[in-house]
Amino acid sequence: MVKPRSQRLTGPGLAAVMALAGAGLSACGGMDDDNPLAPYAPAELPDIRGAEDIDDAYSGLLDPAFREDLDAYEDIEVTLLADVAEVISPRVFTVTSPDGSELEPVLVVATADAGDVDPQAGQSLLIAATPVGDFDAGTVSEDLGMSLDEQQLEEWEDEIYLVATILEPAQ
Repeated sequence: MVKPRSQRLTGPGLAAVMALAGAGLSACGGMDDDNPLAPYAPAELPDIRGAEDIDDAYSGLLDPAFREDLDAYEDIEVTLLADVAEVISPRVFTVTSPDGSELEPVLVVATADAGDVDPQAGQSLLIAATPVGDFDAGTVSEDLGMSLDEQQLEEWEDEIYLVATILEPAQ
């Protein structure tokens, strides 16, 4: 009896196997049948700060992973796509994930120069902001020259929040 000899695949045989294996793997694991890579692809956000400003440390969705790492971005500029959850005032509101992920909302305080956006619950916004720790309504009110209802914002005391310098409706 002759034993079959094993041969290494090289050249065109190897290329064909690699192509077929790659095609099979690319269809695995996606949640969206039309675009299997959609859950893994980063969000492409427009550069709302302008070309003269350097790229932000984070530019993408407000999602559970970013929310979990929010403290790591303290005092660093970020650009987010987020949905307005609750409007406290035209310059103070909370945001949540635009992809339907469950996560704790994040408080946003918009500077006077942030734009003429009047946020509405459910609206998607592009937000250029800096996460800041230890929210204190009195300090924020004084620093940004705005009147805040401290009792209405008690639940946010000592929490990290976003100081938004640019707000734009998402397209």
